[in-house]
Amino acid sequence: MTRPTQAFINWSHFRHNYQLAKQKAAGRVYAVIKANGYGHGIVACARALGDADGFAVACVDEALLLREAGIKRPVLVLQGAYDANEWQLASTHDLQLVVHHAQQLEQRAQALLENPVAIWLKVNSGMNRLGVRAEEAESLLAHIAADEQLQLQHVMTHFADADLAQPEALSAALETMQSCDWPVSLSVSNSAATLTQLAADIETSDSVSRPGIMLYGSSPLANQSAAELGLKTVMSLRSQVIHTHDVKAGEKVGYGGNWTAEKDSRIAVVAIGYGDGYPRQAPCGTPMMINGHRCSLVGRVSMDMITVDISEFDDIQMGDTVELWGEQIDVDEIAALCHTIAYELFCQLTPRVKRVAVEG
Repeated sequence: MTRPTQAFINWSHFRHNYQLAKQKAAGRVYAVIKANGYGHGIVACARALGDADGFAVACVDEALLLREAGIKRPVLVLQGAYDANEWQLASTHDLQLVVHHAQQLEQRAQALLENPVAIWLKVNSGMNRLGVRAEEAESLLAHIAADEQLQLQHVMTHFADADLAQPEALSAALETMQSCDWPVSLSVSNSAATLTQLAADIETSDSVSRPGIMLYGSSPLANQSAAELGLKTVMSLRSQVIHTHDVKAGEKVGYGGNWTAEKDSRIAVVAIGYGDGYPRQAPCGTPMMINGHRCSLVGRVSMDMITVDISEFDDIQMGDTVELWGEQIDVDEIAALCHTIAYELFCQLTPRVKRVAVEG
């Protein structure tokens, strides 16, 4: 029998979310499917969006997985090439590279390129992670223009505060991008900026948006839920009740005994734990849905199991399906309780959680 802990992936909802991004964007939309498609499966994501304008991944290794799977759409490598060999791989496999540091162009000089490589120059507009400062970009633009094997496609940036958490910093970032006379169109919008059309004044029909988390049905905005934004749930994480038993008032449950029954209670054991990627930091009271009942986690999350208080629901029994997040339990609610974000919950699901494709 197959272990009941599975992630059901609704690809029609994934496509719906991509189309919503298309409706909101000024120009083209590259779907961000890095980190194994945020845990949903990188190749499966690309195949589900077979007519996407393009895809964005973190590194050349991820891009090559797509090419090896027969994906021919444009692929952008967000961290660019790490060395001369990766420049050559990008040339061979028609990968688009981000340049965020002058040293990357020095590495390119050591590579023999059989085909031209499309370049996106990344500008630091306040994230202070990757990217050259706007005043330093001119020399890199000249370097790229002088190289016949490099083709500048876009100038890009990544907002640190696109969810409007710090509007002053965001305004400064927008002004940075708007104040320069860039020779090509801009790519600035992530999920939050795409949904709010934050950069509408500086984006054109030639711009490229790069939505990520919204495609997977999670809200990138602190003050609006996924449903309010018109997003549809893509992943439903489910398992099964594998045991039920009674505990007496005063008895403890789980490692460390951090939950004590205040009254005689009934406990369900569910086949999921941090070995599957369910967050170990999930506190007592974290909700899940069983037979239409909203039940609460009690005790610590173990490697392979969790325990749930089902005292109020007589109809719950062994074999019943449990939804940890999905259509009935908002993943963003679980993330908030665990003091993290949906990105991490999706990405940390381990390989032993089978991904099951669902349509409609």
